[in-house]
Amino acid sequence: MAKVLRQKSSSLSGAEGANPTAFDNPKVGHRVKVAAGPGGVIHAMQHAIPARGLLPLLTMNKPGGVDCPGCAWPEPYQNDMNLVEFCENGAKAIAEETTADRAGADFWARYSVTELRTKTDFWLGKQGRITEPLLYDRSSGDDHYRPVSWEKAFALIAEQLQRTDPQKAVFYTSGRASNEAAYAFQLLARRLGSNNLPDCGNLCHESTGVALKEVAGLGKGSITMSDLETTDLLISVGQNPGTNHPRSLTSFKKMKENGGKMVVLNPMPETGLMAFREPQSPMGMVVPEKLADEYLQVRLDGDRAFFQQLNKELILRDALDHVFIDKFTSGFEQLKEHLLSLDDAELEVGSGISAAQVARVADLVERAESAIVSWTLGVTQHRESVGTLREIMNFLFLTGNIGKPGAGSAPFRGHSNVQGNRTVGIWEKMPEPFLAAVEEHFGFPVPREHGLDTVKALRQMRDGGNRFFMSLGGNLVRVASDTAACEKAMSSQEMTVHLSTKPNGSHAWPGEKALILPVRARTDEDIQASGPQKVTVENSFGVVSASVGKRKANNDLDLKSEVDIICSVGRETFGDDFWQPMIDNYALIRDAIEATVPGFENYNERIEKPGGFYLPNGPRERVFNTENGKALLTVNETNVLDLPAGHLLLSTVRSHDQFNSTIYGLDDRYRGVRQGRRVVFMHRDDIAQLGLQDGSLVDIVSVWEDGERRAPNFRVIEYDHARGCCSVYLPEGNVLVPLDSAAKGSNTPVYKSVLVRLESLGRQAEV
Repeated sequence: MAKVLRQKSSSLSGAEGANPTAFDNPKVGHRVKVAAGPGGVIHAMQHAIPARGLLPLLTMNKPGGVDCPGCAWPEPYQNDMNLVEFCENGAKAIAEETTADRAGADFWARYSVTELRTKTDFWLGKQGRITEPLLYDRSSGDDHYRPVSWEKAFALIAEQLQRTDPQKAVFYTSGRASNEAAYAFQLLARRLGSNNLPDCGNLCHESTGVALKEVAGLGKGSITMSDLETTDLLISVGQNPGTNHPRSLTSFKKMKENGGKMVVLNPMPETGLMAFREPQSPMGMVVPEKLADEYLQVRLDGDRAFFQQLNKELILRDALDHVFIDKFTSGFEQLKEHLLSLDDAELEVGSGISAAQVARVADLVERAESAIVSWTLGVTQHRESVGTLREIMNFLFLTGNIGKPGAGSAPFRGHSNVQGNRTVGIWEKMPEPFLAAVEEHFGFPVPREHGLDTVKALRQMRDGGNRFFMSLGGNLVRVASDTAACEKAMSSQEMTVHLSTKPNGSHAWPGEKALILPVRARTDEDIQASGPQKVTVENSFGVVSASVGKRKANNDLDLKSEVDIICSVGRETFGDDFWQPMIDNYALIRDAIEATVPGFENYNERIEKPGGFYLPNGPRERVFNTENGKALLTVNETNVLDLPAGHLLLSTVRSHDQFNSTIYGLDDRYRGVRQGRRVVFMHRDDIAQLGLQDGSLVDIVSVWEDGERRAPNFRVIEYDHARGCCSVYLPEGNVLVPLDSAAKGSNTPVYKSVLVRLESLGRQAEV
């Protein structure tokens, strides 16, 4: 009998403080079929106004204002700027920072660590801003976090770092950190002698970086905002922008108004791509826009097979850009031979897309003078994601759709600065020129051995080989795969340190000693010795711009900025004379970035310009910094996942009321779910084939070589879903994803194609 790995945490239920073995009974009703519009505005204000977030919203994403702490969508400085530049979920993100609620000493005195484990992250996040530094010490026998001075906190961290093997220390970064904080953080790790700098990008777009760097010479997308709004054809793959990048819908609408067409590949129809009410204009608020001209419900992990179908069809039609292929690419003949040898029936099974549908897309491609492919995590979090992305790039190279107006690659990043973090050094495998430049600029030896990515770091923590964990933002226990293993890994550390604004699930799994250090949020005023400070971020299109926090409402709390905390730890641990000046004036950090990272010339001067500046982008200029100086056309094997009888492929997705691990509420208006999250979306024919009904209660069991993992008590919801597949929310579904199940080449967890079976509990959900 297969070993069953049961999730013992009680913190993953959708109901407040409930044990997941007790079903939380979400309600299922009317599904909102139009994105944004009056409903989005109302919901945005319902969050922002009670949380005192309205004033920051009025200047958010504008010159002199704060950059949205949510997604990395660009600001349209070069185009027409709207009266307001925020979306519903941006307003929710601001409300999380501007809330008047407080998680003060009385909160931590009331709830022990053991009790915190019975609470959901939704409940924890609603307790408000953390007001002062906190210390947990398991050896004292006290099961509570207690207030501690900043001086004591820094001394404890310094003492731990001074006696810790650098290879047994992990420094994890959330993508919300600014360039300045991220650069200081990588400096702290490398000053210790460690390249163990995992980040949330390892969990999300690492496959993108690996594939694009290999075939195009740069691990970033190539388009500008103007390209997106003027392209003839946009192919959107594995995206739900109406929830995850809502402001992108405005650009899609402009693209449609300019005559562009849109093809969407997604296993589930997403409301934002079907119908969109533009909240920036009176007419747009009334008349919804249909964005998708073709909506293809691709099978989970079927995107590679689809693009092989499409590329083969284009070769057969000779609908190729031979001038581009001859001048800028290598590998065409090998790719052509491979694609023409593929079996059409096998490809159709792999993608779930018929030959007739592929032909319609090929027709659109032939008529288009320019094309863009955009994607998010629906593409990047499969076993063979790197191969899929190489095949997507094959499409762009075969048709010459890169390095010209209206064309290119467009990975949409989730966190507001995850791309910037990587640019300024948050990576376990930074190239030699960067490491050498840091060594020369700061005068200490920088390690060259590659460090640990997020999955490798968690494995080292799980297996007892790590001693120290420090997190610059984020909630790793909840966003990582294999939740039970991650909880155990975190609590096994000698010391854990979290830089946080609010309580979260990772705080419930402290090391032997644990510190929670409360940070100023992006909207908060930040005054240091040289005066008010600003920080910078990089968006999905490679634009670096400034963000200025101005709210004084939290000045009475005992908070420090992320830069202050990181540099104070460096100062107390190593005694170098460069740490304190960087606290006093963040412009000095930007000077260091300019000295060590290409593309940041005149950094401090250029961020004063509204809209900031573009970083260099070779593919945008048809310059491919690959091994042979050409764009590489690659041969990628067809991989049709075997689906045993009685099993499904499962994907984790977000609800409309969350951003990554931050859960704003328990509703998902666009999918018709109310007051609960333990639901599994399935096609009605799959429900019937498994002997279930809409509303059946089930346990979900994932199948892996080391045994089975179980997520108990989910309600089956009949939904328009690709056959043979199902979807659940994260983090509730993360327990089903083995830590050792990761993408080839990128080591990203396989969140989007998990082999599962459903076990009926023999009863229906209460209506």
